[in-house]
Amino acid sequence: YGDHRDLHSFPTRRSSDLLQDAYQQVAHALELQRNFVADVSHELRTPLTTLRGNLGLLGRTPPIPPDEQADILMDMVDESDRLIRLVNDLLVLARADAGPGLALEEVQVSPVLEEALRQARLLEPARNISLQAESASVWANRDALKQVVLVGLDNALKHSPADVRLKVFRQSGQVEIRVEDDGPGIPAEKLERIFERFYRGEENVTLPGFGLGLSIARATMEAMHGTVAMESEPGKGSVLVLRLPEV
Repeated sequence: YGDHRDLHSFPTRRSSDLLQDAYQQVAHALELQRNFVADVSHELRTPLTTLRGNLGLLGRTPPIPPDEQADILMDMVDESDRLIRLVNDLLVLARADAGPGLALEEVQVSPVLEEALRQARLLEPARNISLQAESASVWANRDALKQVVLVGLDNALKHSPADVRLKVFRQSGQVEIRVEDDGPGIPAEKLERIFERFYRGEENVTLPGFGLGLSIARATMEAMHGTVAMESEPGKGSVLVLRLPEV
């Protein structure tokens, strides 16, 4: 009449093991939070230090020459714009992390990609950015999807001097959006970290940005129940792959 073995003979996890797992998860979350705060502080320090130094120069007695004042004011405008971009990126990231706040609906993919493409072409009119799209609908947030595509296009345009291709395919109940470039590619050891917040790689420190774009893309895609991945090999370019459930 069935297995009469004592239920206590089956392996079970002790409460102490479960508590240890919970402790490790909390410790890991706190470590990530500390690292994030440290990174934000580092990014804020440079523009704030520059602004404070320039204010000191403008307050000198006797005043510095007018042409130097004009240069300093331009520097202050640039640093203020940098701070605004960082704060905006952090707000977007916070909203994406919140997840449930995103209103999802049926979204036609092609019109969203065409809008993103027009915007990217305005910023880079000399670049060839092509679109090859199958007709498809996804369950997503329209504005959030457009922003993720713009992140992908911006990333490709920064790292590749050649053409950029935007493609859409339907397969196995999902819609796949691919942003392809012919840039130098990414080594495997750096590819593992590409979605980390503030990660840019040593060779990219001179490029504009904070290393938050791909982190925003990942958090936003997860909030829409989708996925994002980067496929790349050195010398063979890179492909940002976005996948969302098809409607």
